Amino acid sequence: MKRGIGLSWKGVTAALAALLLLPGCFSGNDQEAKGSPVKEVSSGMTPGSGNEDTLRIGILTGEAGDRYYRESYTDIYEYTHPDLHIEIVPAIDTTRYRYLDPDSEHYQSKAPLEELKKLIEGDNPVDVLILDPETLRSAIDSGWTEELAPYMKRTGESTDEFAPAVVEGLKELGGGELHGLVSDYTSSALYYNVDWFEEKGVKPPEDDMSWEEVFALARAASGEDEQGEHVYGLSFTHTLAEDPLWAIRPYTDPLGLSIFDLKKKEMTVNTPEWLEVWTKLADMTREKALPLALRPESTTESYDPFGGDLFLGGKTAMVFADSSYAADLQTASRNAERIEGFEPFKWRTVTLPVHPGREGIGAGVKLGDTFSIASSSSHKEEAWEFIRFATSDRIQAMGLHDAYRMPSRLSAIAREAEKNGYRSEAFTQLRPAEPIAEREDQAVQKNPQLWQIGETGRTLFQRVLQGELPAKQGLEQWENDGRRWLGGPFTEDGTLTFGDPPPSGLPRVVFFEKTNKNNRVRTQKQT
Repeated sequence: MKRGIGLSWKGVTAALAALLLLPGCFSGNDQEAKGSPVKEVSSGMTPGSGNEDTLRIGILTGEAGDRYYRESYTDIYEYTHPDLHIEIVPAIDTTRYRYLDPDSEHYQSKAPLEELKKLIEGDNPVDVLILDPETLRSAIDSGWTEELAPYMKRTGESTDEFAPAVVEGLKELGGGELHGLVSDYTSSALYYNVDWFEEKGVKPPEDDMSWEEVFALARAASGEDEQGEHVYGLSFTHTLAEDPLWAIRPYTDPLGLSIFDLKKKEMTVNTPEWLEVWTKLADMTREKALPLALRPESTTESYDPFGGDLFLGGKTAMVFADSSYAADLQTASRNAERIEGFEPFKWRTVTLPVHPGREGIGAGVKLGDTFSIASSSSHKEEAWEFIRFATSDRIQAMGLHDAYRMPSRLSAIAREAEKNGYRSEAFTQLRPAEPIAEREDQAVQKNPQLWQIGETGRTLFQRVLQGELPAKQGLEQWENDGRRWLGGPFTEDGTLTFGDPPPSGLPRVVFFEKTNKNNRVRTQKQT
């Protein structure tokens, strides 16, 4: 899914008017941004001499001159550099699919990395690469990108200006080296109801807690409110999820747990690690510390102004959510007098809990588009200047009206945190977990038959949470059923199929990523 800094044309026009009046506005360097004159960088690209006045930017998929990338990153830069032309070059031009039969053998015939290689090693290589983090990892391993440390040193940039979560995540992709920067990312934290903890006399959560410590707090914070309704200590999501296996990813992702191994065609769920997870969470659910066994209601007796929000509705004392959730809490507080029965409450944020031996790894931390210098570029300094611009503090500040994204620079994060009322430290310390679940989701998208594995696991986990099935037996059955789908694909009667719809009468839970103001929001629908 494409992502960007999210500037509309109206916003671009207004921003340009303001930016052109500000000295140092396009530099990522703090000293220049404070008002010292900016020295115009000579591009070394002479207009009218072939392609020397062109900065070529390579993307994995899209269209030539892709509008998304132009509006998000390049139009302002071109406007302020009138002698420079920017060319967007996709490795896979998606216009080719417009006239193809989706079922034809040519529809998915091109291998993305093989096509990307042509942009690097061809006769006219690109200068900048804008990629998703996983593709950047492959590009680094292939030697297609430049380490950025020498460039940053020459222009006075420092990794200390960026969120530790961003820097550590990017360095993990590069085996300890920094081969890219991002303008934004998403991150999650633990929100808690300060008033409820004070009322219960329970010590509130803190940064750097373990999962065991947070679970203990969840048990202690559970109880009844003044109306006699139960309040759960902790919820993995702020609304009830159809699929509890997806809901518990903040817990399982940092552990590096996988569901299947496509290469070996084996399930990987009947393990002591998964058994401990299912057993622990089932115990917490039976103790009514977690609402995992509850399912969303299709109909309600009365209107819910919060749309099932457990935290705002006073149904949970703690909840995991991303930075955009703070804006929802702020909005509810501002409109409290219009919401019948709602009493505003104090809330705070702390870092997500961590597992022993995996300190520093969080869930829900996702890097945005990565910007790298192509190793074969003949305009590497010019490529670096563009990357400085796209990830600069001033450019990130222009997007602070958008609550659905978090800028990568600490100075911009601090401004956004002050505006939305959360602690920036709660969102900036933990680096991304290995995206095992995302890779499995992609495998399901390529082979729809594999959705049966998740569907089976969801049903079995629900039975375990409801006390109908021992965790060990549930995992063994999941392993056996999953092997069948990995070895297929087969239909219910054992015949071969190729991505047919689910059997009639069985609802299918489809996971997808939608874009809310340029931030990927994980959601689901049932069909």
